[in-house]
Amino acid sequence: MRAAVPPFLATRGRAGPGLREGASEQQELKAAIVFNLLLFVEWPPEALPPQAPSLAVCVARTHAMQPALKALEGRPVRSQHLDVRDLPDSGATTGCHAVVLDDAPASRAVRPAAGTLLLADGDAPASGTAAIVLHRAGNRLVFDVNLPAARRARLQLSAKLLRLARTVTE
Repeated sequence: MRAAVPPFLATRGRAGPGLREGASEQQELKAAIVFNLLLFVEWPPEALPPQAPSLAVCVARTHAMQPALKALEGRPVRSQHLDVRDLPDSGATTGCHAVVLDDAPASRAVRPAAGTLLLADGDAPASGTAAIVLHRAGNRLVFDVNLPAARRARLQLSAKLLRLARTVTE
């Protein structure tokens, strides 16, 4: 099943006119972008079997985006439903299909596993190992794609997603 390009992603990797709103609205926008990015990722069948009921996104309890991601819980992502989980303090990614990284100790402890999408929020210490990195550029949100990181995780990123990224590292 192919997803249509969401209108706010159709701005070539930039989100909406304004990150001028409050911090809460910025986190909601980031969470919406993360949710929509998930629509353009294919996991290996052993990591996310088609009959799996949910797609687990793990995020540190202290991450500013956590409440906004929790608000999206249960929404359909392809044939699964979004399940937002707390990232263990150990950084273990067992049971996580995607992990949103920040500068929390749990995020710094993450060791990527095959079949786990790492998304870094801004300049998270682990952003070099993340397949997708969200950045603020002026009053816009943009994202960069690290293809080697996606390949190491055995993930397939849609060509549409790659076209919308600000930069794609081969």
